[in-house]
Amino acid sequence: MGKLRASAGEVGLEPPVGGWMTGFAARIRPSIARHDPLMARAVLLDDGETKLAIVSCDLIGFTPLAVAEMRRRIAARSDIPEAHILICCTHTHSGPASMPFRGALGHVDMDWLGRAQDKIVELVAGLPANLVPARVGYGSARVPGIGYNRQDEARPIDEALCAVAVDGADGLAIATLVNYATHAVVLGPSNLAYSGDFPGEVARQVQALRGGVGLYLQGACGDVDPLVYRQRGWGSGTFEDAQQIGQRLAGVAAELLSDAPRADEVRLRVRSKTIPIPLDPPPSGDALAALVAGFEADRERARAESNTVDEQVALAMLGWAGELARALEAGTVPQTVPAELFVAGINELRIVGVPLEAYSDIGLGVKAGLSPLPALFVGYANGLIGYCPTRWAKDQGGYGPDSSARWFAGLLTAIGYGADELIIREGVALAKSL
Repeated sequence: MGKLRASAGEVGLEPPVGGWMTGFAARIRPSIARHDPLMARAVLLDDGETKLAIVSCDLIGFTPLAVAEMRRRIAARSDIPEAHILICCTHTHSGPASMPFRGALGHVDMDWLGRAQDKIVELVAGLPANLVPARVGYGSARVPGIGYNRQDEARPIDEALCAVAVDGADGLAIATLVNYATHAVVLGPSNLAYSGDFPGEVARQVQALRGGVGLYLQGACGDVDPLVYRQRGWGSGTFEDAQQIGQRLAGVAAELLSDAPRADEVRLRVRSKTIPIPLDPPPSGDALAALVAGFEADRERARAESNTVDEQVALAMLGWAGELARALEAGTVPQTVPAELFVAGINELRIVGVPLEAYSDIGLGVKAGLSPLPALFVGYANGLIGYCPTRWAKDQGGYGPDSSARWFAGLLTAIGYGADELIIREGVALAKSL
């Protein structure tokens, strides 16, 4: 326990207009404009013994290896331990490819990506020089009517908004963290302008309301889409919709924090643990051959119909099938994938981060397991491996539980049964050990 000091900052990531965007197979044209800036925003907390850095980027995600390298470089240039750095992404689908995907999702501008990573490293490494006395407070409230369960509309979702205020000794905001869970896809594939989608709006609006730097921390939104999709159709959201969602969430956060008690005596704790996440077994040779035949038929039909989107999807699936076939022949299909669980404590508040598109029940399960302690569940944290569905979703099948893995360059098969229970169990245990 010690006197809290804090600092915060932000930097523009500035992808070039004309570059490829990512997130939708149905988007087959490059960007034509920049609607709002894509940013990296960071806050550093220091209790005199322990430092904790949290970074939020207006991007779809990073590979775990890319995050590990940024953390290493930050630690080399500062006194922030690399294990005490949480780099997460808002998962906007209106940004550039910041990690490789298969097929039309995978156009990565490596020159831009290198510059963006350099900016993130410089931003975070410079925070210790600007530490000032600070106080922290937090609150939570249910905010319905933002998203719905796209896997099964009858299933519940986590509608809790958690907000954290980091203020200076003068009462002015240094940073505000807002944690909520809805896919950043208000803007659909027809949008060709770079945007942080509604999370970027949350960050800007909460900065306008409170000052300082606003950070949006994406939650367990693997099966949660914006409600506008159910109301008006898939991909139908507008910039006005994103702005309205951002204003609403930022307004709730600011109101929660307006009278939340503050503490300047703080104990920070950080731990992490890498666990093996189970993967589905690969299909048999005959089953894979049947899939390939189907993809080839899809490709030929799309070509005959001049359907560029369907042709690109079929080509991506054939690419995945080829990779899997070679791995099957070599006997190198993995059974597990390593995933880092990151946990932090700010007094009684807990933060649990995972490098996954976790389904809502996983976030709810972690929070329930830590109750009565307040908790934030953060997805897309220190990397992005792929979707992590729940058992009931695996039973249903579909995109998130199964075929989504074919798009992720780091996966050959989908994350398997039992991964949800494992993450809840290990995440809760690790957070309780702080």
